[in-house]
Amino acid sequence: MSTPPFDPNSRPQDQPPYPGQPNQPAFPNQPAYPDQPGFPNQPAYPNQPGGYGPQYNPSQPGYNPYAAGGGYGFNYAPPGELAGWGSRVVASILDSLLAIVVILAGVVVAVAVSGSMETMSSGGTAALVVAYLAAFAVQIWNRVIRQGRTGQSLGKKVVGLKVVSPETGELIGMGRTLGREVCAVIFNNFCFLNVLWPLWDDKSQTWHDKVAGDIVIKV
Repeated sequence: MSTPPFDPNSRPQDQPPYPGQPNQPAFPNQPAYPDQPGFPNQPAYPNQPGGYGPQYNPSQPGYNPYAAGGGYGFNYAPPGELAGWGSRVVASILDSLLAIVVILAGVVVAVAVSGSMETMSSGGTAALVVAYLAAFAVQIWNRVIRQGRTGQSLGKKVVGLKVVSPETGELIGMGRTLGREVCAVIFNNFCFLNVLWPLWDDKSQTWHDKVAGDIVIKV
């Protein structure tokens, strides 16, 4: 005896329709899954394209999905492009020239008052003292006060550099800037290697940068 072909529409009257049959909803009494994206009553994420997860903005300073803590790696992401060694040297020279100009002006005045450098009068000596004090005051204003408030000395302003915190990209303030400059004077006078250290340092830092906890970036 042959078996009649199976007819999907022939079923007991009390049996529910098979899922996927034409014009029949699949499992009409099946509850929705509110925890799954794309189902009704699922709260959307308005800040993220597609509605899935929080939004990240790669343009934010210091953002790096591959940095430590992101779960993808351990690379450091500076809050800006690190300054090159050459541009830092040029900025330092420009800052030094500012003080040298003030001292040279005092020398000119001292020579004019005394008549010569060999026979320096009391007036000439006073002019030299005033010139050196003025040069020191200019350096304090330029490299501590101005740089602490803006992140830029005049030399760094001309070259386009800025001293910031390596973690946040914010200014380090006058207190840390003062410590930075004091350490720079000490290190530069006792070991010239401090000046060359950014050439091979992974953050392009000098020793006084490491002590103050800062980096120099391009702006």
